[in-house]
Amino acid sequence: MDTDDFAYDFDAPDSDWNYEPSRADLFRQIDAPLYTTDSDGWLTYYNDAAAQLWGFRPVLGKARWCGSWRLFEADGRPLPHDLSPMAVTLREGRAPRGIQIGLERPDGSRMAFMPYPTALRDNRGALVGGCSILLKVERPSLRVSFRSPLQGRPTLRAAQLAGMHRCSA
Repeated sequence: MDTDDFAYDFDAPDSDWNYEPSRADLFRQIDAPLYTTDSDGWLTYYNDAAAQLWGFRPVLGKARWCGSWRLFEADGRPLPHDLSPMAVTLREGRAPRGIQIGLERPDGSRMAFMPYPTALRDNRGALVGGCSILLKVERPSLRVSFRSPLQGRPTLRAAQLAGMHRCSA
């Protein structure tokens, strides 16, 4: 068989049959606010929806645990970033779920949301980072003020006091 008889066209329309999109390409297709961190909690990526939720664009590698300007418990108490759900997830390896917290944007407006942080691990099980999708809570009574506890939803602080989320800070 003479290999000179074969012509290969690498620019053919179907030449991307083995194309694998990057993680950023995949995340851009998700409409919900989402971000990733490295294993130490430093932001490595966020999509446009996350920047809209936060009200600004934090600098990658300089913001830690999340991109929110300020965080609050549902009752209005400040929540330090190093006690945020992503910090708990990366430090302890388990993710708080079903918790509503609030954020304050640089312009002073507040929004309630539910974070769903997940630890990212390599094929050996070592922690390599975190990813969180943020679900906005659209309740007019919660958007303006976080002065009264949310009914039927545990706060992160209440979960920590109950022993569910102990931080080793």
